[in-house]
Amino acid sequence: MHFLVVDDRYGTPIHVFMELDPRNETGFPGFRVRAVTLEPSATPSRPGLGVHPDVAVGCDPGQLDRFREFRTDGAVAGAGFILIEPRYVGPSWPSYILAFRPAGEKPVKRSRLPVPVARAAH
Repeated sequence: MHFLVVDDRYGTPIHVFMELDPRNETGFPGFRVRAVTLEPSATPSRPGLGVHPDVAVGCDPGQLDRFREFRTDGAVAGAGFILIEPRYVGPSWPSYILAFRPAGEKPVKRSRLPVPVARAAH
């Protein structure tokens, strides 16, 4: 079992699959959490590691709480599943925030130079 949260704070919804329930995590913004099944691929690209970033994740259209790992996006479609993108699969909410950076990179602080003001010619 995994826990699914759809993070829609940044325009494009990100499907976040976590091994740990995020509801008690510090910094978790209180999104709806769903318990879902996330099945590993029958032929994982890296045996023994389960779901990881270099595979595709699909949702079973007949059971919206059932997801599966696939080797490619094309395999998702070939199985009749719905491709889930963008998505993150990992252990916890803090790992998602650290690895995925949904808010973007932190801005680099720069000193501000005065901006020249153009004057209209009369």
